Amino acid sequence: MGFDFENFGVGLAAGWLSAYGVYRARHQIRRGLLTVRGGASSAQQSATRSADSRYVNDVIEKAESTHLGGAAIPLSKVLVEPRFLPPTAFAAPPDDEVIHDIFRVIPNVHDHPFLLAPYNVPTISMDELGTGSNMLALLGMPGSGRTTALLTIAMYSLGHVEFKPPPDKIQERLDKEEAALTEKDRAVRIKERITIEQRAKERLANERGVNFDSEADDALKNTIPLFKRLMPVYVHFSDLLAPTQEFGKEVDPAEPLVRTVQGYVKRVTASTIPRAVYKRLNQGTVLVLVDGFDDLPEFERPRALAWLKAFKAQYGSNFVIVAGPINGSGGLLSLGLTPVYMRPWNDVNIKTAITGWHDSWSQFGGKRSKRAKEKTAEGLARALLNNRGLYPAEVVFKSWANFDDKVEIAGYEGWIRAAFSKLVPKDESLTLLLPRLAQIAAIQLDDGYITVSRMQALSIAGIEGDSSSADEAAPAEEGKAHKTPEDTEKASSQGRLLASLRRSGLLIRFRGDRYQFRHPLLAAYAASLWLKGVTQDEQSSRFNQPAWSQAVGYMALHSPVDALVKKRLTAPPDILQSNLLTVARWMTYASPDAAWRGDVLRLLSTYLIAPNQFALSRDRIAAALLDTRDRGTLIIFRRAVRTLNADVRRLGCLCMGALGDAEAIKDLKPLLNDQISTVQLSSAMGLGAIASDEALEAMLIGFTEGTEQLRQAIAEAFAAIPDEGYPILYEAISHDDMMLRRAAVFGLRRLKTTWSLIAIYRAFLEDEQWYVRSAAQQAFMELQYGRETSLTQAYPAPDQIVWLAEWAAERGEKLPTGEGATSMLVRALQDGDAEIRSLAALNLGQLGSVGTLKSLYAALRDRNEEVRTSAFWGLGHLAEYTGEPLPNPA
Repeated sequence: MGFDFENFGVGLAAGWLSAYGVYRARHQIRRGLLTVRGGASSAQQSATRSADSRYVNDVIEKAESTHLGGAAIPLSKVLVEPRFLPPTAFAAPPDDEVIHDIFRVIPNVHDHPFLLAPYNVPTISMDELGTGSNMLALLGMPGSGRTTALLTIAMYSLGHVEFKPPPDKIQERLDKEEAALTEKDRAVRIKERITIEQRAKERLANERGVNFDSEADDALKNTIPLFKRLMPVYVHFSDLLAPTQEFGKEVDPAEPLVRTVQGYVKRVTASTIPRAVYKRLNQGTVLVLVDGFDDLPEFERPRALAWLKAFKAQYGSNFVIVAGPINGSGGLLSLGLTPVYMRPWNDVNIKTAITGWHDSWSQFGGKRSKRAKEKTAEGLARALLNNRGLYPAEVVFKSWANFDDKVEIAGYEGWIRAAFSKLVPKDESLTLLLPRLAQIAAIQLDDGYITVSRMQALSIAGIEGDSSSADEAAPAEEGKAHKTPEDTEKASSQGRLLASLRRSGLLIRFRGDRYQFRHPLLAAYAASLWLKGVTQDEQSSRFNQPAWSQAVGYMALHSPVDALVKKRLTAPPDILQSNLLTVARWMTYASPDAAWRGDVLRLLSTYLIAPNQFALSRDRIAAALLDTRDRGTLIIFRRAVRTLNADVRRLGCLCMGALGDAEAIKDLKPLLNDQISTVQLSSAMGLGAIASDEALEAMLIGFTEGTEQLRQAIAEAFAAIPDEGYPILYEAISHDDMMLRRAAVFGLRRLKTTWSLIAIYRAFLEDEQWYVRSAAQQAFMELQYGRETSLTQAYPAPDQIVWLAEWAAERGEKLPTGEGATSMLVRALQDGDAEIRSLAALNLGQLGSVGTLKSLYAALRDRNEEVRTSAFWGLGHLAEYTGEPLPNPA
């Protein structure tokens, strides 16, 4: 029997209409507040636009066109709100009153993120990024959307983009019912609503032991988020690190930044902007967004870090966000940057992105005929299917392939070729052009950049003659302050080829006449074609180079890679199981009948259920199984949930949910009653990630009959399912069952919609049970004042670790400063009790204390299992930090 979501809770609509109508109309009688807000709006405009409105327009123009769609489709038309994941909380002794986080059951494997993707884990918004450390490293994998996130932050800070919540059936229903009210009824309910809101705030102030201050409340409500008070400056490291001859020996670190900004804006703006940038840098009111650290060749990265260190020393009061890699992030983190991670797209994000591209397709060269629109609509239906396990860039490529009627190859390779087809010059045949693209991609991966001189040295053909198209300036380049690319590009046939590819959108040009492919995945695919046609020696010399890693994987799209797979799988394992996990991702690209696929799945399955396995390794193996996008993994996860090991059952539940396969529901439902709470939570979350009618019916049983934690987990899962989950929460907050109402509060606080806020107000003020009121108070405080502790707060220095200072004091010692504090951490690892040893191991890894590797390896032989587990986690942190493989102990 199907569940009737449309009519669920409809009998309560009349009772909710009163409060909702009041809230929606409250501004009509609060003109004084509007005046205050108008002043705040003026302050925001002054903070962001007073320096030079032309600069604002130029920044927006660049941000709108610096993406895969180029100038054809504004980025804001296809934008998904970026969300971010915090770093792992700094390990510390547990509080006396332990509040267990239900999301602790979900591993966050940063470089294999698809296990986490469909789950409603807490994230960081753009506004919340500005509440902690002012030096952030935005880390992610290629294709995860870091460039788009930086550009979005720039546009958001200028008020150019805002993000709407997903469609909400409850709000639509209340809107319709509100429209039927008379003006008189609205006026009565407006007064009622204002009174309720006022009472809630007064009660909250009383609970906090302070007097309610209406003026302070208005000021808090109208506080402008930090990013909207700063001047955004977006630069790419490849432009920032200009040839050294442009500057003198003693360079102000702001000078390359300003010079780069001048190159991004039009001539008039470039002549006036330096003074404004210098002034704001000295005031500490610039939001510096630096892209492309991992696009740099290895030899340029030390220069980038040196510039960043100097800039931080002189202009450290500004807010800086630097995009970088996950593996090998230590260079950035060692300078004091706090890591935050790109949150992988969930199903709602994917649908938003694909729909945006579909709606804008005609602007991207799509046909406008009726039949073409019908085919594009058919393509939309296909594009919306089977997107789990893909990075945002891959979702875009797949969408293009489904909207385009000229795709000749099925599968992943067809998606990438569809992207090439859209980005090469229209008068060029992709088939004829690909060999040259493969050659210049190899140059990029070898040297870091594509240059005319290298193309000439390798005798790569260009465009002969004086192409008329080469004389046309690209719209995005008109009026720029720097020398136009055409001046140098027309001087040779290779330059004319690069010019043609730049104008079509496939290449981007950096200062110094250096080029790269617009996206690293495109460069990797083209380079994989080059690998296909060269000698074995030329291939072998590149197989272990980090810059070639993705290209080597893409060889599986079109070439046998059996020997490569065997070599990877027989190599000595490292802490992070890098070789095995890399090969697992290759399965996404390989043919379904590749002989080696079964061997890889068997090995992953064995490691997943092995009894003697460190938790970090098991989590990573589970995430790697999802990387494969192989339907055969469902069998592995079914075996996992039938083992005696609760940790394996937990991962099996989460992985089945992440697959999204309805066949897994019959395996997940019984586990709602598992004896281990973490397995119960994982099965509920897994059902929420599938979210079919059958899964939701099973969740409703757990929601009404389960433990308190299980109910909370299900409520927060409902909060990520707008169509079906919102109506359930809507009814649950007024249910007779106290525990159901309390659980509903945890779901409602995740929504931040108008009606959910009203529900929390009422629960806080009117619920008969203090246990429900306390949950509502906690939710209300978070909504009113934000999180108590910022999720982007920097880790403490070793000499600021509270528990370490207390441990040293117990030994009659004072915690030293500097390196002495790190030495004390090592002593704690060796001499403390089990809890202290475990904390020390985790902290050493989190702080990137590479010099303590020997001590951490020794701790793997500790007699206490928790200490051994923590030491392995610490080594995992250091492996990610350094980007270097650390040997796995026997």
